[in-house]
Amino acid sequence: MPKLIDHAQRDREIGEAAMRVLARDGLVALSVRKVAEEAGLATASLRRAFPTQAALRSFCLDGIRSAVADRLRRLDGDGGRRVIAMLEELLPLDEVRRTELMVQLQLGSLALTDGSLAPSVRELSGGVRRVCDAAIAELVRAGEVPASVDAAFEGDRLHALLDGLALRLLWSTDSDAGARARTMLERHFRMLGREDG
Repeated sequence: MPKLIDHAQRDREIGEAAMRVLARDGLVALSVRKVAEEAGLATASLRRAFPTQAALRSFCLDGIRSAVADRLRRLDGDGGRRVIAMLEELLPLDEVRRTELMVQLQLGSLALTDGSLAPSVRELSGGVRRVCDAAIAELVRAGEVPASVDAAFEGDRLHALLDGLALRLLWSTDSDAGARARTMLERHFRMLGREDG
C-alpha cells in the first residue's frame, strides 16, 4: 500500500527548510536542490509542491505571517502589558523571530525587482501595520493613552519605531538589547499617554 502523504505538513517542512537555507546561506543559496536537501526530500517532490522559486518564496512570507498571527492569538492580558507582548512578537528576540526577520528582509529586497513577490511582502508589512494600529487602539481602550490621540499618525510612528528596533536588534551583539528595546517601547507609550492629543 502506498504511503499517504500529509501535503500540508510536507509543505510546512519545505517552508521551514527554505527559511533555514535563507537565514543560514542567504538568498543566492535558495535553490530547489538546496531546499530539497535541507528538507530531506527528493528534488522532484519539492518541484511538485512548489513548481517555481517565486511560489516557494511567497510561501515563506505567508508562513511568517501565519506564524506571527498564531502567536498573537495566543496572547492574553490587556493594556500596556498586552501591547508590549504583541510588539515583542514582531522583534527578533529569539532564533525563530530572528530567522523570520532575516527571511523577510532578504525576500523584501528581492521584491523590489521581482514583482511577483511584491504582494506577499506588502501583505506582511500591512500585517505589521495592523498590529501597530491594534496596539494603539488597545492603549486607548485601556485608558493608557488619551482617546484624542491621532490614532493613524501614532500607528505610523509606532510602525517606524518597531521597524527601527527590529533592525537594531538584528545587528546587536549586546545581551541586554531586548530589554532596552522593551524599555524604549514602554517609555514611548508613557510619553504618548501624557500627550493631550
